Amino acid sequence: MNINKLKFPSFLIAIVLTLIAIYMAFVYAPPHDTMGDVQRIFYFHVASAWIAYLAFAVTFVTGLIYLKTKDMKWDKYAFGSAELGVVFCTIAITTGPLWGKAVWGVYWRLEDIKLFMTLVLWLIFIAYLALRANVQSRNQKANLSAVFGIIGFVSIPLSFAANRIWEQSHPTVIATSKGSLQASMGISLAVATVAFTFLYIYLLLTKVENENIRETIEFIKQEIGD
Repeated sequence: MNINKLKFPSFLIAIVLTLIAIYMAFVYAPPHDTMGDVQRIFYFHVASAWIAYLAFAVTFVTGLIYLKTKDMKWDKYAFGSAELGVVFCTIAITTGPLWGKAVWGVYWRLEDIKLFMTLVLWLIFIAYLALRANVQSRNQKANLSAVFGIIGFVSIPLSFAANRIWEQSHPTVIATSKGSLQASMGISLAVATVAFTFLYIYLLLTKVENENIRETIEFIKQEIGD
């Protein structure tokens, strides 16, 4: 994969779509009938959560590929995607309580399984990053991280489907009769999600490229005996 050929287009698309998404979220989409303007958090909250799921899923898939091939390239993608997943998941679990405070009167409902499982998912991949930081052997780090990422992936369907399986305070706005969106709101959400997707792609490619550069520098230093 030629990273340089993909980086600039993904960056350009991400910037353009992000600007459009901001306009659509704050201007184009109307305020919610009952929630008012606080509902506008929803476009970035949901998009961030979806990209967190995507990023952790990529960590899962590339971890599997690494275990099969032992090609360190896939470990770089798994690690980079896990880091980005933690970032986007952090955005999701910090924007959600802002909405919760305005609508529920509290920042967090301890009985809500979806909130709990999303927090568990976030903590699992925080632990994934901590594991990598504390293992010195490159091969051992890659092997343990791959296994850990695969195990952590189990939390994704539980986090996503919790409010579809159990009666929850957390709203279900996609593909349910209770949470249908106006067309303008659905379009705004779609644009925000696509924008965040291209931003994720750009950042992942950048992280892998930076890791390649770091390894090259380390190799050169070893060769010259520094």
